[in-house]
Amino acid sequence: MFLEGVIINISMLITGFYFISKLSKFPLDANISPLRQILIGLCNGLLCFILMKFSIPTFSHTLIDFRHIPLIIAACYIGAIPTMITAIMIAITRLTFDISPATITISTCYIFIGIILSIYSQHSQRSMRYRAIQFSTITIVMICVSYLLITKDLIRTLIFTGLITSYSTVGLLLAFMLLKDLKKQKTDMMAFQDQAQQDFLTRLLNKRMFEQTLRDMLNAEENIVLMLMDIDYFKQVNDKHGHDAGDTVLKEVAEILNTYTEYQQKNYRIGGEEFSAVFTDSPVLSVIRIAEKIRQQIASHPFILPDGKVIHITISIGLSCSKNVAKNSISLFRRADRALYQAKSDGRNKVIYATDDA
Repeated sequence: MFLEGVIINISMLITGFYFISKLSKFPLDANISPLRQILIGLCNGLLCFILMKFSIPTFSHTLIDFRHIPLIIAACYIGAIPTMITAIMIAITRLTFDISPATITISTCYIFIGIILSIYSQHSQRSMRYRAIQFSTITIVMICVSYLLITKDLIRTLIFTGLITSYSTVGLLLAFMLLKDLKKQKTDMMAFQDQAQQDFLTRLLNKRMFEQTLRDMLNAEENIVLMLMDIDYFKQVNDKHGHDAGDTVLKEVAEILNTYTEYQQKNYRIGGEEFSAVFTDSPVLSVIRIAEKIRQQIASHPFILPDGKVIHITISIGLSCSKNVAKNSISLFRRADRALYQAKSDGRNKVIYATDDA
């Protein structure tokens, strides 16, 4: 009976944490939004209630379960909000079983555990292993003290302490193993998504994301100003100074573009030395001014190459607006591309805005 109860509790604990981890696409940590933390706290409390319903009888009608483990996990991984919500839900749901001096003592104990763990979770900067040991020690000590206050039997309390300590150690180890694996999976997935969306060299968004963004914005009938940029005579940089020098120039150009990023603007690298920026609901004249500032900044910027040499480059820019074209990404891109070609033809280091279809 005891072994069956342990297996049931472990199964419910692992299943519960698996589903709770699915409440956020990010790994469980303090950076999760407050609203998401509240939701996790509520689900954590529900898991504790289910664990209480399957408490395991041990000796002299003493029951043991895993209800305190979600509380420790919330404090270790996330922080005060889910910890306190979990503690309050444990206290309230425990009183639904029966109201007696013993249950009131237990409920009060869990409220105090929640308060203490919440405070420590906000100020403890130690490793996860240290926090797990610290928080589980505090929790077990307070549970055992409350048990002693209820039973007033030191021998039973010592037996209970040994049982809950060994029981909790197994449960916590399994919980931390599961959450560690889930965190690694989410971290790896986020890294793969970043690699699929970003240019490996400049860390700007890549051409695939550029094309997708244009389609999505045009389908949503948003007003877009598209900026296409091309480094002048970039091949000469690679031929004269080497590809490492070319990579340095590309990365510094990307950094300059990011300094001019405004609200609802995204920057992309869409080719070897080709860049683009997409402005949403921005006045054309404002975007032209930004383009001119970018052109001037790049023309005056000293590019320091890996060998210590300093070179200067220029950039040509073409602009188009979705107001003046059919609502599709190809037309918008072609107009900006023609404007860019015109800037190149007119001597480079220029900003040209496509005003018509010519």
